[in-house]
Amino acid sequence: MFKNAFKILLLLVATHANAQEMNGFVHSNYAGITGAQLNPTSIVNSKLYFDANLIGLHVNVDNNAIYLGKESYQFTRFFRNEPFPTHEVVLGNKTKQREFYDYYNRKLKSAYTQVKLLGPGFMFSKNDRAIGVSTSLRNLAGAKNVPYEIAKFGAEGFDYYPLHKIRFDNKADVRAGAMSFAELALTYSQVVYKQNLTHITAGVTVKGLLGFGGAYWFIDDIDYMMPNGDTIIVYNANASAGLSVPVEYSSNEVTFPDPLFHGSGVGFDIGFTYQRKMKGHSNKRYSACEQPFDDYYYSIGFSLIDLGFVKYKKNNLGIDLVNSAGQWNDFTNLGIENVDVLFNDIDSVFSNTTVTNDAFKVFLPAAASIQFDYRIKENTYVNASIVYPIILGESAIVRPSQVSVTPRIEMDKFEIAVPFTLYNFRHPRLGLSARLANVIIGTDKLGGFFGFNDFTGMDFYLMVKISLTKGFCLKGKGVFCGNHEYRQYQRDREKLDIR
Repeated sequence: MFKNAFKILLLLVATHANAQEMNGFVHSNYAGITGAQLNPTSIVNSKLYFDANLIGLHVNVDNNAIYLGKESYQFTRFFRNEPFPTHEVVLGNKTKQREFYDYYNRKLKSAYTQVKLLGPGFMFSKNDRAIGVSTSLRNLAGAKNVPYEIAKFGAEGFDYYPLHKIRFDNKADVRAGAMSFAELALTYSQVVYKQNLTHITAGVTVKGLLGFGGAYWFIDDIDYMMPNGDTIIVYNANASAGLSVPVEYSSNEVTFPDPLFHGSGVGFDIGFTYQRKMKGHSNKRYSACEQPFDDYYYSIGFSLIDLGFVKYKKNNLGIDLVNSAGQWNDFTNLGIENVDVLFNDIDSVFSNTTVTNDAFKVFLPAAASIQFDYRIKENTYVNASIVYPIILGESAIVRPSQVSVTPRIEMDKFEIAVPFTLYNFRHPRLGLSARLANVIIGTDKLGGFFGFNDFTGMDFYLMVKISLTKGFCLKGKGVFCGNHEYRQYQRDREKLDIR
């Protein structure tokens, strides 16, 4: 059971879905309700007065522990009944075949995955206020600061003898977690100050969360050694773990969908945006479709996103280790077939352990973000953004940090953007996003499709929407009656020199 657990987890992550933020589209003035996921003020500052998301999917993953070689990687293999090429791994007198390679170095390992199904949602903006509603199903998994030797044992098995008889004393906080939940989000945004060319907006999103299942693993510190592949000696460990999933822990029987939800919680996003407008503000009130979009020279936004948690209360199983020590002999041959047996064996072997059924929280991958958007010329912009993780607790899923620069050309019916992202502030990613009418397709990591690099993960998103642009009203049989003041402004704005 233990031998391949870490390997299987990472392979599932890497072959199904990197925490990108849809940088190719989320910064757009046509992002509509989608833009609220990075900054709630996006909906009141949008070029749209109405946007409805019909369906969408966002799949992303990245890790720095295992990969598929670029020489043999083909993205189409994921959709064909065709195995990935294998290579031979020799260790002592043992030989094995495997599909993946691993980064065997002393760096701490990490992984992050999000599979997000975007359900129905909408936004509506009129004059200085906007509201939005969105629904989604989110599946998150992440690991942070995993020691290199644990990753290697996960890839090779505990019989990897080069790491035997070495005492490892790990002090870095090790976090791993997963959660699956439904999300209903309500967003409100409004203009809070406008004077001459200055325009300031504020917004908030409140999220109701219903958890299908969750788990976490936290190690504060662990001092241990494996003298051989069947024995582990723990000199001192402080750690905890919690599990709440639709499985009978004593028999591995799946209990889904009874109960359907194992917990509930709440989340918040808060955002502010300052814009330097190209035209002084007007106090005139418009109907929704007639209202103009007042373009800007530049825009600066700040937001806190995914502040919240799901508290799991049903079918809970947990274990705490406080200054625990002990020697576990022959543990790979004990026939541990379920979680009940695993936790009880740990409890009996190591000192100062407690098995519980207490409720626990898994925190969302919270982050702080700064966004800077600059208008180069009509319909042409460039965005620079930073996303930095905030760790809310021991059982938090940690969002990877990133900085991105995204040039884009946006028009009513067409848009293209090319995001460049430094993932974890050091790994470069090049993406591509396109919007044609109401269909958006994109990726923040082109290399995941074309084998430019070794395959460590991928990013992909697709959305279908219905959107209505500010300044144009549909009346009668396809006759557009636009806002004449706005259309005149559009013709003249390239001549403006107010800054």
